[in-house]
Amino acid sequence: MLIKLQDSDVPQVARLHCQELNGLLSELGIEFLEKFYRCSLMIPEMWTIVEKRNDHILGFTSCVTNINGLNKKIIFKDLWGFIILFLKIFITQPKLLVKTVKTFTYPGFSHDSPELLTMAVEKKHQGKGIGRNLFGKCLEEFRKRGIKSFRISAYDRLPANGFYKHIGCGLENSFNFLGEKMNYYLYKIEDKNV
Repeated sequence: MLIKLQDSDVPQVARLHCQELNGLLSELGIEFLEKFYRCSLMIPEMWTIVEKRNDHILGFTSCVTNINGLNKKIIFKDLWGFIILFLKIFITQPKLLVKTVKTFTYPGFSHDSPELLTMAVEKKHQGKGIGRNLFGKCLEEFRKRGIKSFRISAYDRLPANGFYKHIGCGLENSFNFLGEKMNYYLYKIEDKNV
């Protein structure tokens, strides 16, 4: 069943994010991700869709209608909670401080554009159409909000690039981010079905 993220599902989504997606957010840990997704529930322009069966999250995707300033909006929903959490993280893992600061240079954060932020499917359930269903549900929500196109970024080394190309995303450009090649895809909604 595809539904919007509920507060009770946040711990499972945080664990799945850490398990299936590598990158800074996963490196910041499950406690950070739980706070991130919990605060995202209070941001009207952001939503997360989960594929849930028998109270188990098989996959999820998060989208936003305007990525500009998103991190700031999320952090300010629980500023002191994030400050305390960041202090704990950066004291024990100081290298993450530099990486976190550099993340704010992500090119997408300066655009007023819609973006599919994350998509993850539990490894044992990959290849069964869950990603396609999640993507379709995102399209539905973007359409409801009057969005005509959105971006997706993916590190070049990830198999997700093949998935995005297969479902009709066009490679818009590539750039270096945190020492790795990242690809920017554009999906024009028009009235296509996934």
